[in-house]
Amino acid sequence: MPCLQELAAALTLHRLVAVLVCSSAGFRMMPAFVTTLCLLALLGSATATAQEDILRPRGAPTVTPWEEPTLPVLLGIEAGGNWNMASQTMGYSPFQPTNTPSRLFKSGSGFSPTFNVHADIGLTPQTGLVIHAGYDIKQWGNSGTVEADCQDLSNPTVVRVVPISAEWTFAAHYITLGAGLRYSPTPQLWLSGGFTAHFHRTNRQEEKYTVTDPAGNCGFVNPADGNLYRTLEVASEWNAPPVKSSRVGVELGAGYRIALGRKLWLIPRLQFQLLSTFREDLGPVQDLWKQFTEGPATVVQRDASQHSLQLLVGLWFGL
Repeated sequence: MPCLQELAAALTLHRLVAVLVCSSAGFRMMPAFVTTLCLLALLGSATATAQEDILRPRGAPTVTPWEEPTLPVLLGIEAGGNWNMASQTMGYSPFQPTNTPSRLFKSGSGFSPTFNVHADIGLTPQTGLVIHAGYDIKQWGNSGTVEADCQDLSNPTVVRVVPISAEWTFAAHYITLGAGLRYSPTPQLWLSGGFTAHFHRTNRQEEKYTVTDPAGNCGFVNPADGNLYRTLEVASEWNAPPVKSSRVGVELGAGYRIALGRKLWLIPRLQFQLLSTFREDLGPVQDLWKQFTEGPATVVQRDASQHSLQLLVGLWFGL
């Protein structure tokens, strides 16, 4: 029938053409039921056109299958410095000599380098498991002006107290391993905490004592050989024991992530290490610096502790 052909053309071409055809021919030339059918078809096509044009102006949406996001794995190379702080208790018997060099061993501080390699395995978008290995040098010392008995070099029976410039340093080298958690409350902020183990490799202690009184012609006694010295330098290495073969500790740190590229970051960090003791108690050993004017004494060095504040800069890569 003519109207049905026109209706088919309207559905495939443009709805406006169908409206014009039906209004010009169908209403006057065809029966009422065909006219009604034509109107219903045109109304349905108009409704479909409106829905297509208004609700879906770009066509039906496409559905993309959901995929679980992958968590990042980061690798980092880190270097920096330790500010080391050490202390111990000095127990004297039967008395404490006045201002002798041994008092300088009560505490010490110093700067030393450290190096680390890290792996950060993402657990959630904000947390990760951090594993690290490295090489850490702990060095500290102390210096000051103290006093000692000084024997005349030509007549050792003449003794007087003179000022002594004294200084010492102790350095211990460790291989380190550790693990902990990283939490990033923002994309830039980096908070971390965990445990570390230090395995002792070697150590060295250096001491230097110098008579600073230019007028005197005297020297102090070196207990090791009994000779008189105006300047004495001593270097020694401690065995294990008394030096501990390993240490454990806790690390707490904070850093800031600076983007250098799509998967490249510079991360400066500040970290505190609270470590177990590095050495067993020493002593009793003799303090003979004023053996002639005050008498000999003994001293025991107990409860040695050493902790570090680390400033680190790392270059991190995303895999």
